[in-house]
Formats: sequence, structure tokens, C-alpha cells
Amino acid sequence: MNRRTIYLSFWDVELSNLPVGAFRRRRLSTEDARAMIDEARSAQTLICVAKDDLGAPYHVRSRERHEQLCAALQDQAGIEIRLRDFFGRDCANPLCLAEVDEHRCLLVVDCTYVFNDEVRAGAASGDVCGPGAASDDAVRRSGPAILSMGIAPDSIEFHLFEHVEGPAGD
Repeated sequence: MNRRTIYLSFWDVELSNLPVGAFRRRRLSTEDARAMIDEARSAQTLICVAKDDLGAPYHVRSRERHEQLCAALQDQAGIEIRLRDFFGRDCANPLCLAEVDEHRCLLVVDCTYVFNDEVRAGAASGDVCGPGAASDDAVRRSGPAILSMGIAPDSIEFHLFEHVEGPAGD
């Protein structure tokens, strides 16, 4: 594999990331994605980018989702991506930074979310507040836990967008 820049994004791709003209999207196996990420990290050509400004105080949920997928990648695929990888020297790396061309490609990690097992078990028994919740205050506090979702580990996919030699488009 040649030494090209690998941009890595969780979930998102923008039209501005893709070249005018020919490109392809292909799905990589976990092993191929791991090897590509490891090689790019070693060559210092891995740049993680995100749609949201992960450093902004109003993007707490987005940071949490990124951290959750980082953990799932480590646990399920042996791929080490950390939240700090999405930051450059001075700021978070924006998704618009990624441009696919003959020297750069975009690897998008995608996954599916499911309700956490604990939540499903509580909901199935009709206990919407969780064990021991007795007051209205407890119901309000437990609300987000009821909707708690996690990544389905077997749903993690890797999509590679890369330039294809061919006639240029308009």
C-alpha cells in the first residue's frame, strides 16, 4: 500500500469530501481497516475528522458518541482510535478538511445503535423508572437512562471512499 493520507470520519461524509469525477466506495473488512489505520498511524498520515466541533461546549453529546465508538472499536476490533485523534494542534479537525483525490482517501466508520440490555430488561418488565425509583423526581432523573442506547458491536462497518482514475466530470 502506498503512503497516502487517510482521513477517518465517524458516520459522516460531505459532498465536498468527494472529488468531481470518478470515485468509488467499497466496504473494508475489520482486518483490512485495522491494517490501513495502523499503517497510516505509523506513517503519520492518519487524520481523524468530525462533522461537529468536538471541542465546542455545545457538542457534549457528539463527543460522547465519538468516545463510545472509540471504545467499541478498541473492544470489538482491536483498533485504537482516541478522541484526541480528532484534534489538531489548535482545534478539532473539521470534516470539510477531508478531500478525496489520488493521494488521499476517506475511511468512514459506521455503526448501528440499539437499546442497552439493562434498559430493555426494565422496559420489558413494565418498570419504566428502573428498580427502586419511587418519586416523580426519580422519574425525571431516570428519563435519559430509559433511552440509553449503545453501539451494536457486530454492526461496525468501514467504508472507504477513494479516487478512481478516469475522465474528469464537469
